[in-house]
Amino acid sequence: MKKHLLIFLSTLVFVVLFYNQDLGLNLSIFAIFLMLFNFIQKPDLVKDKRALLLASAVLLCSISNAWLISFTTFLAVMVTSFVFRLYCENQKLSLITQAIVFVSNWFAAVVQFFQFNTWLETKKSDKEKLFVKIFSYVLLPFLILGIFFALYVSTSDTLLAWYQRFELDINFFIIFVTLFGFYISFAFWNAKIYEVFVTLNRSLKTDFSQETKDNQKPTFDFLPVEFEMRSGIITLVCLNLMLLFFIVVFNIEHIQNPAINLRDFSSRIHEQIYSIIGSIVLAMLVILFFFKDALNFIQNNKYLVLGAKCWVVLNAFLVVSAVYQNTVYITNLGLTYKRLGVYMFLILCFYGLHFAFKKIQNQKTNFYLINKMTWGFFYTLVFCSLFNWGSLITYYNLTLKEIDIDYLEYGLDGNEKELINYYKSHNLPIPEYLINYVNRQKVESFLSSQLYYKTIDLN
Repeated sequence: MKKHLLIFLSTLVFVVLFYNQDLGLNLSIFAIFLMLFNFIQKPDLVKDKRALLLASAVLLCSISNAWLISFTTFLAVMVTSFVFRLYCENQKLSLITQAIVFVSNWFAAVVQFFQFNTWLETKKSDKEKLFVKIFSYVLLPFLILGIFFALYVSTSDTLLAWYQRFELDINFFIIFVTLFGFYISFAFWNAKIYEVFVTLNRSLKTDFSQETKDNQKPTFDFLPVEFEMRSGIITLVCLNLMLLFFIVVFNIEHIQNPAINLRDFSSRIHEQIYSIIGSIVLAMLVILFFFKDALNFIQNNKYLVLGAKCWVVLNAFLVVSAVYQNTVYITNLGLTYKRLGVYMFLILCFYGLHFAFKKIQNQKTNFYLINKMTWGFFYTLVFCSLFNWGSLITYYNLTLKEIDIDYLEYGLDGNEKELINYYKSHNLPIPEYLINYVNRQKVESFLSSQLYYKTIDLN
């Protein structure tokens, strides 16, 4: 199917789905529509496993968004749709390059629109003919008619009276929706991967070249590679001893100081876990610094490699300690978005440490680790969009002895069903605001609706 047909068809679908509608089911339908037309445009994609995986991500995020929309589901639908589209355009692009292309295309689309021969897929001569036809059949007649219309109306009282009685009723909102839909559709289907991005992508390699292996250049001109290696060994030995001491003290401290004052415990745990996450990120930066090129291949670097591996393993133990402390925190005070977020970041830290270890073991470039982390963030976003976390938090917190009902009512979204069931089971009156909100969601139009609220029984 021609690119300009896809752009105009997508614009039409966008207007039908979003005109006079709120965000809801329409966003999911639009994303699935775009995904399907990618397969129609390039049927061979059904044989590509990565394409099918990314399409599955789009579909799952769209279903989750149709069930209950949130900022996470909205972001996941947008990101997965464009990642899938750019993959369809060039299967060799890394996720980092895709992100750069994605951002640049929103600005470039304004200029690309006037390059009619590219997105209308016409030759230069055809483009000139098209302009001649538009100018001859539309612009010039309209201009001449407009001049004579103004002249005749201004000289005739009858015509002027008719003109003044005529009320031009233009719906500017539908014009805005159409233009916005065209802009999104144009940026989506006319995604340009310029040569500079292709060149950048080629330079991002996960394996060192033979030249890099043979020419072992130091980081600093004044510091020989051998001294840089010795500096790395000294640094990693000291860091390992310091980290081992910290892990022991950190765990003993929590064993000897149980959570008596919950407020003090909450404040202390927040500070400590955030510091731990920050230290683990810095740990991976240390690995990236020492193993960026020459020190991977210098002779007699086994002690440096051993020190780095110990550093990674000790940081993994630190992650486990932080997971345990966060679990104690949740057991005492219940779940919140932030506490679940801590789990997510700690899992990402463990994921990063795993590939940092593999980078050292297999002598990979820094981009190898960065590429793995970007895909880790991508699939984490997809995973986070698949669950109604407000409902899970509410379900768990209602089992605790002390229930922070204010947080459950005003601090969470998508937990109305659990709250209503709780009030019913305890013979408590359902708050009026909750009933009104659910009723408003139930009467939303089909395209603006969220399927979750259709399942709530207020009786």
